Amino acid sequence: MPISVLLVDDNALFREGIAEILQKDGRFDVVGQASRGDEAVVAAARLQPNLILIDLQMPGMTGTEAIQRMRARDPDVPIGVLTMFETEDHVRASMDAGASGYLAKDATPADLCEAAAALAGGAQDLVAVPEPPNLPTGLAQSSRLLATLSPRELEVLRALASDEGNEAIARRLGISGKTLRNHIRSTYRKLGIYDRAQAVIVAVREGLVEVSPPRRT
Repeated sequence: MPISVLLVDDNALFREGIAEILQKDGRFDVVGQASRGDEAVVAAARLQPNLILIDLQMPGMTGTEAIQRMRARDPDVPIGVLTMFETEDHVRASMDAGASGYLAKDATPADLCEAAAALAGGAQDLVAVPEPPNLPTGLAQSSRLLATLSPRELEVLRALASDEGNEAIARRLGISGKTLRNHIRSTYRKLGIYDRAQAVIVAVREGLVEVSPPRRT
């Protein structure tokens, strides 16, 4: 049986990207998604997943509070914190809230899936962070490949990490839809990626979009 996963993150496009990575791995079934902490608590009670992956920084109820509430309802469900923040304080805060482990958003897809499987298998106090020398091809070489993008292509990449559709992006950038599509194709080709979900992962990993640190509770 696949590992049922509840995925919680307020960035819809990033969430879809992680969901796609997990689904393609073959060991996971993303049975639910939520964008807020309170939604996560309700979804966890309804779906009873084998694994919960949750961000700390969300509007309304924080990830930390959601973890505490989900842990109170189900002391055994594995909960992995999925975030960009790798300082010791953030790791400790998430573990104190009841998390089983900590998975960095910029971990490689393979490392993310292995860590998620380990958590679902009962691993505790797991911390999975990327090691830059081992970055894989394509998505993983984005740091070097970003230098090949034109200023307009960088602007397009940032825009793709928003919740805007292509029509709204083109209007905001003052270009036609056809020109935007050409820029997107060129950006994907240069970065060795194939869809918008991967573009969001690159933009977040490389700091092209602002991600606020989690609020302390």
